[in-house]
Amino acid sequence: MSELNFYSPEEVKPLYGEIVPVYQEAFKIEPWNSATKCVDAQSPVRCKDGYSPLETGELCVTCEACPIRPAFEYDELASTFDTLAESRPTTWYLERSGGKLAVAMLAWKAVSETITAEKYDKVPEMKDWVQGKVGGKPIGWLDEVFANRLVRSEGNLDNFVEACTGMATRLDIVRLAFRTINPKMLSVAERFGERTQIFEPKTGAPDWRSFVVIDVEGVKQ
Repeated sequence: MSELNFYSPEEVKPLYGEIVPVYQEAFKIEPWNSATKCVDAQSPVRCKDGYSPLETGELCVTCEACPIRPAFEYDELASTFDTLAESRPTTWYLERSGGKLAVAMLAWKAVSETITAEKYDKVPEMKDWVQGKVGGKPIGWLDEVFANRLVRSEGNLDNFVEACTGMATRLDIVRLAFRTINPKMLSVAERFGERTQIFEPKTGAPDWRSFVVIDVEGVKQ
């Protein structure tokens, strides 16, 4: 039996000790492969986004060094979550199975200029492109979606529609957007039917990640 709950930033903060380890483990595997920070400061492009698939202490045959720091450190993640909460309307969705955290989602409200400045600072072509797709009004940015596969190996996105519509209601927005390299996220976004627009990398969006827009107005939770 799953437990679906929505949280304010204040309510979720005491749960960081549970959320952060799940986040760290979730992004170590495919398709992200982000286990540690790349140590090759001379050429960070060797590891996409500066993250390495190697575990700490393993030797990289490319730069001949060993990663020593996890890709996402506890204090770093907690600070990021706090900064979001302090700077804009933010909401969380947590889903439990057997009393343990199975799925977490984080969304916040902002205009397209904020999104592109923070998420596409290295892809300036996205600034006008994103505004053209989402308009000038505030939207919900689905920033994080991650699961604990030790708790549940499959079915972690079964409640995606309910989660998105619930967060949209709490943020008082009618449109959600997100970027992804995970094919499963594209599949679940299609559950919204004609309300979903998916722009593939390079051919549909000037970025290496897919961009998704979902109109959630009127969707029943």
